[in-house]
Amino acid sequence: MGPLACKYCNRVLAPLRSLTDGEFCCDEHRLAFQTENVARVEPKAVETLAPLPFRMKPAAAPEMPTASFPEDLASAVVAELPGARSAQPAHAELGAAPNLAPLPFEMKAVGSLPSPRPVAAFAEVPGNPAAPRYPLANLSPVPVRFDPPLAVDVEPVLEVSTGPEAAPEPEAAVSNPLARAIDQIVPYWCWFVTVWKKAPMELKAMAFLLPVLLGVAHVLGGVQALQASTAKKKLSNEWKSIAQVISHRAAIAFNDDFRSGLDAWESRSNLTTSWSYDSAGFVQPGPLAIFKPTQDLTDYQFEFLGEIEHKAMGCAFRAQDLDNYYALKFTEVRSGPLPSVSLVRYAVIDGKEGPRVEKQLPLSARADTLYRVVVETRGNDFIVTAQGELVDFWSDSRLKKGGVGFFCGRGEKARLRWVSVSHQYDTLGRLCAFLVPSSLGGLGGS
Repeated sequence: MGPLACKYCNRVLAPLRSLTDGEFCCDEHRLAFQTENVARVEPKAVETLAPLPFRMKPAAAPEMPTASFPEDLASAVVAELPGARSAQPAHAELGAAPNLAPLPFEMKAVGSLPSPRPVAAFAEVPGNPAAPRYPLANLSPVPVRFDPPLAVDVEPVLEVSTGPEAAPEPEAAVSNPLARAIDQIVPYWCWFVTVWKKAPMELKAMAFLLPVLLGVAHVLGGVQALQASTAKKKLSNEWKSIAQVISHRAAIAFNDDFRSGLDAWESRSNLTTSWSYDSAGFVQPGPLAIFKPTQDLTDYQFEFLGEIEHKAMGCAFRAQDLDNYYALKFTEVRSGPLPSVSLVRYAVIDGKEGPRVEKQLPLSARADTLYRVVVETRGNDFIVTAQGELVDFWSDSRLKKGGVGFFCGRGEKARLRWVSVSHQYDTLGRLCAFLVPSSLGGLGGS
């Protein structure tokens, strides 16, 4: 193999030059050789390109400035090259300089191509694919547009039809009166269903019974205009029976706080002298006195608030009269700041006391304790509650009905603040009590 020669001037290369620089004797010859090869490349015209048979997506990217170089850019670069012999084409290859970005090309979706512009064709230099490093100090910044890549459908284009766009479906009415009315009614209906589920069974039964009663009353009012007295009397009798049933189910409540006197109480003695009041408005009972409005009651709840001042405090219930009743006494077994209290119960029949039953109260009491006592009578069963705790219960069938009363024996002293007696005092009972005096009583009278 012979010695290497410079490709530009054909001069034999020095041994060290062939090792360090390759195929040229100097850098000027290398640049001149590459410049001449670039100049001999003929640019390809755009007209030689055939249109691509592709169908593009109709969506177009937004307009952005396209990367382009001024026509005199390539000439300016070539003119500054050392050893350049003549001006080069405007779009000569600039090479792979490290500070230059690759040029993007813009593709049109449909239609004819725009007027041809000169396009730079790039050719590789034989034997040395690396591009020369040109001085870029005098280059001005070039605006660049980065278009998003277009989606390409590779199906062959058979036919293109651009029909009119489908008309949008008419939107539903924003405000529908019926829907708005339903939206307003639904919360109230849900509230009614919830209340109905939680309502007691008696109230539900009364809700179905009221329309029937109103219908009967309406029929009765229409029948009263008839001349037939027999039909009128028959319907009137039926209405009276209905009114009686409702009256028996009506709630009853009697209360007395002793502020209006003792006229509602019955006793053998003169209550103005045997009973008295203290400075706080409490009444101090003496001999037995019965609360007259309660004497015809059978099942009821008897409640009072009282205080033991000395020894004991007594009450009566199911009192048919002053000689027949059940008696309860709260007695202090041990006096002092913390007394011990027991419950004593017995029956008085025909004025004679029966056997006594005594129970210790499971309560912590003091000398000034106000006792809240509740006595419930249900048929033959009796329940006694004091201070909210169950203290006694038993059964006795001797007395079926009777009222309530209070008494204190000789040497005993107590104080009473109020008394309350209620019968069937639930929701259904209060509703029946509301109907009896006004509407039912008036309609059933004649």
